[in-house]
Amino acid sequence: MDRRAHGASGDTVPYTLQKEVEDVVAVVAAQPGPVFVLGHSFGAVCAFEAAFHTAKIAKLALYEPPVRLADHSATLARMEAMMRRGDREGALMTFMREIVLISADEVAAMKARPSWAGLLATVEGSVRQDRALSQYQFDPARARRMTVPTLLMAGSKTASPELKRSIESLRETLPHITMHIFEGQEHNAMDTVPQEFAATLLSFLLAPNR
Repeated sequence: MDRRAHGASGDTVPYTLQKEVEDVVAVVAAQPGPVFVLGHSFGAVCAFEAAFHTAKIAKLALYEPPVRLADHSATLARMEAMMRRGDREGALMTFMREIVLISADEVAAMKARPSWAGLLATVEGSVRQDRALSQYQFDPARARRMTVPTLLMAGSKTASPELKRSIESLRETLPHITMHIFEGQEHNAMDTVPQEFAATLLSFLLAPNR
């Protein structure tokens, strides 16, 4: 979805994570009945937060939401300097290698996909979102009150300690959780094993609630 600051929606000042969450809630509220919400990475944090603000989300599917992220100010400043010099790819590679900690092999595979051009075009968003996430405060007590059935997905080869800590925090606190690990995958199994990803997602979403 083109939330504020994304795609054709344009930007708003000042930017906040809460505005992103409000836009997810607005899209959910506009639907005629209960909905399923899938989010990946930053989008998964938005989806997670949205579930606290609407009763219309029937199920959540979250792929490695970074709910416990450190301050990457120095790295983000270097990325911005690269972008000012016109080196957008250098900035994006820095983000992937130093913050998300994606392997060199997987970054090479990402560069070969059609989606790479979109990532280059929106690299400023990665900086903005990372700054927002560094201010986000994960509340374990609040997470324990989540009533929405949630599929929490992760890659077995995800290297980031921050993502691992985030996944573990959610696994320990969410009361209605189904956990799925994509063996041999990193932060983007939807691109690397799309059929397995889709089958996992559909199995959860279409299953009756327990």
